[in-house]
Amino acid sequence: ASGKRLLTLTGHVNAVRGLAISDRHPYMFSASEDKSVKCWDLETNRIIRHYHGHLSGVYSLALHPTLDVLVSGGRDSCARVWDMRTSKEVHILGGHINTVSSLITQDAHPQVVTGSADSTIKLWDLAAGKAITTLTNHKKGIRALVKHPREFTFLSGAADTMKKWHLKEGKFLKNFNGHDGIVNSLSINHNNVLVSGGDNGSL
Repeated sequence: ASGKRLLTLTGHVNAVRGLAISDRHPYMFSASEDKSVKCWDLETNRIIRHYHGHLSGVYSLALHPTLDVLVSGGRDSCARVWDMRTSKEVHILGGHINTVSSLITQDAHPQVVTGSADSTIKLWDLAAGKAITTLTNHKKGIRALVKHPREFTFLSGAADTMKKWHLKEGKFLKNFNGHDGIVNSLSINHNNVLVSGGDNGSL
């Protein structure tokens, strides 16, 4: 890669907050403060679908790894499940009382996990569109979620700390301390190296 810009895509009318690229289709999805999610055909670089339903800005976005399903989370305190092909809304995952700031999907149960500025994490039954459990260990808003690439676990980052959880039932496993400040982003690799990005500019 040369690092040179190839092209600029325009279509949203407000800030873009989330991006996801499909591993199975030539599609990219974008989420915006303009309340919309858009599907871009990467072969023609054009918008081919719009997903409308959020009542406020859309902040998070994830693609299901095996189903043609897209999940978006927004400032309207809910996550919305979409049929990627038809743009139809399949479920509204309601129950949070503040922005759904981060979410992850997987092909095993639970298939959707949402983190919110209300300081809670919810695990969802995707088929039923209902919450399985709500995790309340954090005392401040959730900013980031990341699934471990090899373990059946995930991590959450917030303004208070980072925590590790078992995925199936949401069992709390441990705290990660040492990052002074609000944790805005998380990433983990196959070598078990966890990186957190903070509000104070530190990693």
